[in-house]
Amino acid sequence: MPTVWELQVIKYYQQYCESEKILLEKNNLFKAMTYFKIIRNFNGIGSKENKEEFLEIINSVVDNSKLSSEQKYVELFNKFKQRYNKQFISATSKILWLRDNKEQHIIFDDNAIKNVIKLQGNIKASGYEKYFIFCKKWRELFKENEKQILKSTQRVKEFYLDTPYFSSSDIDVMDKLWFRMRVFDIYLWGL
Repeated sequence: MPTVWELQVIKYYQQYCESEKILLEKNNLFKAMTYFKIIRNFNGIGSKENKEEFLEIINSVVDNSKLSSEQKYVELFNKFKQRYNKQFISATSKILWLRDNKEQHIIFDDNAIKNVIKLQGNIKASGYEKYFIFCKKWRELFKENEKQILKSTQRVKEFYLDTPYFSSSDIDVMDKLWFRMRVFDIYLWGL
């Protein structure tokens, strides 16, 4: 009988293969933003000049190798706030996850924050401070479960590889830390 973690691994692997893989491989930010429900937050982004400005803002941060992942988050958050007059806590996290190092950025969304608060206590902050406190709590929870997730990921991978007629060049994605982090996201969203 599969464990809870094995079910989460299977669930995310399916989601990755069916939806996310092509978005991540093609690096099509605007399609990925639609999939991750980010694009709706940025008014007027449909025009060519607004898209170019938007990409320029993102690239100026992501391509700056002098910035740490935390500094990139603050910089992009502030640039979006200045340009769009809104605090895009979730959108900033998702865009950086898509365009930068997936292992350095945690996806912040309503389901994750609700369940992290349920498990780790309230977050009394706003803006990017709220994001950093959320990340600290998320990482604590992930660390508590990381060995089980790794073990479950290995078992699911072995199962797939031992299954007759299974052929997927995608299976090695399960070896990546960011994949296991997303498995934990899927678990949090389902609590």
